[in-house]
Amino acid sequence: MRIFRLILFLIALTLLGISIRQFRNGYNDWQEAQRIEKNYQEQLQWLENERDTLKKRVEMLENDTLTKERLVRKKFGYVKPGEVQFRIIKPTQRE
Repeated sequence: MRIFRLILFLIALTLLGISIRQFRNGYNDWQEAQRIEKNYQEQLQWLENERDTLKKRVEMLENDTLTKERLVRKKFGYVKPGEVQFRIIKPTQRE
């Protein structure tokens, strides 16, 4: 009878050890999933902010004449009739 109790105790102890190890593995997996989700949430927030910024730029390009004018002047160098355009040229370095 005593040996039977000892065997049952060892089986119970082994099962407890296995359960604890499985719990730790599951807990570590859960923590990793939480970290990954946090990273995805941060990326999502950044992308939403970027989308909002780009939407504002598109609206300005579609609706704001000053924005259109600035873009055309800067990118293509257009000037209005009667205006004089000056270009500043950096001096080259002599050897």
